[in-house]
Amino acid sequence: MPSRSNSPLAATSAPRRPAPTFLAIAVLALTLAVLSMFPAAGLTERVSAADRPTIVLVHGAWAGPGGWDQVRAALAKDGYETAAPALGLLDMPTDVATVRATLDAMPGDKILVGHSYGGAVMSQAAAGRTDVRGLVFTAAFAPDEGQSLLDLGAGYAPPAALALGHLLFAGDPPFAPTTIDPNYFRDDFAQDLNPKLASTLSAQQRPTGLLIFAQPAGPAAWHSLPSWYAVSAADRMVDPALQRSMAGRIGATTVEFDDASHAGGFTHYAARFVKLIEAAVAATR
Repeated sequence: MPSRSNSPLAATSAPRRPAPTFLAIAVLALTLAVLSMFPAAGLTERVSAADRPTIVLVHGAWAGPGGWDQVRAALAKDGYETAAPALGLLDMPTDVATVRATLDAMPGDKILVGHSYGGAVMSQAAAGRTDVRGLVFTAAFAPDEGQSLLDLGAGYAPPAALALGHLLFAGDPPFAPTTIDPNYFRDDFAQDLNPKLASTLSAQQRPTGLLIFAQPAGPAAWHSLPSWYAVSAADRMVDPALQRSMAGRIGATTVEFDDASHAGGFTHYAARFVKLIEAAVAATR
């Protein structure tokens, strides 16, 4: 039987495995070398916390700030601060001043989001400002300076709520504030929503003066700011053909929600609409 050798050479004849610590260091060094080949932006979040603007949500006629609840909740989950000013809905210049005051009260950059009449208000409120990065419209009006909403709607299907008997006047028509009769609200404004949510939106209506539709708009920020537009293709308040026309005129990046009602773009399609808002944020960094 061969004797066991005590030679140092025999003890080291098999190759020695690198120590685990050495392997870890080697892998880390290789990883860092590979990552250094990519831009730094690729190693961070798509939009860093420091670069997130405040999202200012401007409601429309026969609506209120509460209509944005689903959008606000989704944006908050993604780390965004939001604001939703309450408009008086009786005088357009006053509503524009309300939104401007909201912008003035907040530091940093903003993205403005507008629904319906709120699109006209936000575009005027953003005019001439350097703290607004972009505008996002959902089923919203985008008048040019000197145009009224009635001007924009000429030749298109009128709002369903203007049918005889669908509006309730808090005084003598036509100048008294109005609300949409709850019996008609879902069919006119929110036909794609379940009755409970439609009823909630109906209860959140802020009385609206019809004068705001005839008032000419001031300077429009969409001339100088990038815009995004979500068309509600089943809208009964703002003709979808008019929405597409406005989106084209302002050069907006446009998406279409096939069966969205007037309220569907920020409720039924809230998740997709939030993605559109966040796309506007990413594009305007």
